[in-house]
Amino acid sequence: MKKQITFITLLLILISSFSFGQKLENQKYSDAFIENCIREVFQDQADALVFNSSSRRLAVITEFFKNNISVEYRPEYHGKGFDLVSTLGLNNKHNTLLKIDSDYNKDTFNPLKYRFPMNPRTKEMYRLDNTDYIISIYPSK
Repeated sequence: MKKQITFITLLLILISSFSFGQKLENQKYSDAFIENCIREVFQDQADALVFNSSSRRLAVITEFFKNNISVEYRPEYHGKGFDLVSTLGLNNKHNTLLKIDSDYNKDTFNPLKYRFPMNPRTKEMYRLDNTDYIISIYPSK
C-alpha cells in the first residue's frame, strides 16, 4: 500500500512539473492583433498592399502568425550560438520609425517588423537580442 501511495505521489509530482514547468510563451494571435501588426509595418499602405490587395499577402501573413512562429523563454539556451533577431533587419520600407525590440513583451512584440523567413524549408531559430527568448520559425505544413 505504501508503494502505491509513493508511486501515485511521484506520478502527480511529475505530471504537475510538466504542466507548470512549460516555457512556451507562444500565444494564439488574434485577427485584431495581426491587423495591428500589419498596420504598424505597412502604415498608410496597409489597405492597398495587404487588406484590399488581390495578392495572397494577407493569407501568407496570417498563416505565419497562426502556424509558423513560436516564442519560448529558454534560459537553458543562454550562450548558444543562435542568430540574433537584430541581424535580420527591419521591414521598414513603409514605416521608417520601426525600432528593434530590446526586450520581449508578448502583448506588443510584432514579428512582422523583422525580415523573418515567412516559409523556411526547415525550422529556424533566433534569439531576441539580450534576452533568453528564442523565436522559432517553422515551415508551412
